[in-house]
Amino acid sequence: MSRELPPQQAFQTHCLAQMGVVSWLSSTDSVSGTVFMPVQPWYIETEIEATFSSTDTVVDPYSTGFKAAEPVPVPVAKLLTDTKDPLVNHLREQLNAGPEIVVEDLQPIEELAVDIVVEPDPAVTSQITRLDIRAYALSNKLLILSDVPAVFSQQEEIERLALKMGQALLKQPIDEWQGSAFSWPGALRNQHFLRRTDWLFGALESYVARLVKGFPDTPMLVLAGSQITQMVEDLPPESPLKDYPTACIVSLSELHRIPELRKDAWEVMQSCLFR
Repeated sequence: MSRELPPQQAFQTHCLAQMGVVSWLSSTDSVSGTVFMPVQPWYIETEIEATFSSTDTVVDPYSTGFKAAEPVPVPVAKLLTDTKDPLVNHLREQLNAGPEIVVEDLQPIEELAVDIVVEPDPAVTSQITRLDIRAYALSNKLLILSDVPAVFSQQEEIERLALKMGQALLKQPIDEWQGSAFSWPGALRNQHFLRRTDWLFGALESYVARLVKGFPDTPMLVLAGSQITQMVEDLPPESPLKDYPTACIVSLSELHRIPELRKDAWEVMQSCLFR
């Protein structure tokens, strides 16, 4: 007597035979059946919730027999609607909702040929290309501009000489004074701008304007040295420095080294500043 096995039991019989188990039923009846072997024999549930709680029951595959020993399918987490990649039709809505997002125009850039007009150098010339001076503003009345060597190491001696000179000229103690340095070209290294005399003129005029900003009246100007004297002479006629009462003497460093020159410098300052 034989009986037909259903496809599931026939498949289990085939699997047991592959493992070497040829007799697994105590029945004396002979059994037969057609082994049905699908492409994916293990059934996988596709509709599984993505969240699990700590109270979920864990099934022991060895406690429910042969069928429960099948591999437990791995849950496939469903992607939430909000975390999916944005669609193209929602891109414009997102851009409009965020005003801080800058949308660049991806149109090709068209290059236009334009004529660059280079202005010619102004018609100002000067033989001075480098200038190193010390400036002393005394009692908001007197301004001394003096040449100094490129390597200058007598700053304190020159300051004392400038204060004595100012006190003698103004005939009053110097209670307020300011000393500073001006160097051209300084940190400027562009060869094109080094040849622009108007830049040097403008830098010198701006420097002097800052020094005499607090002067209540027109300052008296002492030009000490050939470099600064020539530079002021080369300034345009409309320069403010042309309107200052000016005395031209040798540099303060020369007056410090050669005291015999101080008498001539004193006579020049008296005649030019107090005439």
